[in-house]
Amino acid sequence: MVPIEDKNTPSLDEVSELLDKVALIQLHLMEEKINNEIIIESKIHEGSIHLAKSRYIMGQTAVSTARLPTESSPEFSASVHTKASEEKQFNAIESNDADTINPLRWFGILVPRNMHKAQEIFQSTITSVVECANIQFQISENIRNMNILEKFKKNHKSA
Repeated sequence: MVPIEDKNTPSLDEVSELLDKVALIQLHLMEEKINNEIIIESKIHEGSIHLAKSRYIMGQTAVSTARLPTESSPEFSASVHTKASEEKQFNAIESNDADTINPLRWFGILVPRNMHKAQEIFQSTITSVVECANIQFQISENIRNMNILEKFKKNHKSA
């Protein structure tokens, strides 16, 4: 007995073609994510080098973990927040709070140019991290879509 197909039900060939398209999109997203991760890694490396130069210029004790805030330090606001938009995408938003503290002040008033450069690099890295998170979300959505198409294809074959 041959199952009666509804006019709105896609054929097996159409489902297979759609599955191929989603797989291609998945490959492009994976490539984009890997490229973003490489950019993030290189930015963190570059920023770390600038921090090391600052530590060399200012001395070991001037730029160390002892200067960083601890749990007993007064609270402060983050300089960048993420916000999810209606398109299920994250956006990095700079904070305009009065409580926002410039982290460079933790190391004194006269910090070397390398410290400012490191801050700029790490701040630009945040944008790349948010992009990477958005791509990961798209990859997850594609995996769900591929699973749905695979189930439909398997049910269509068995029917």
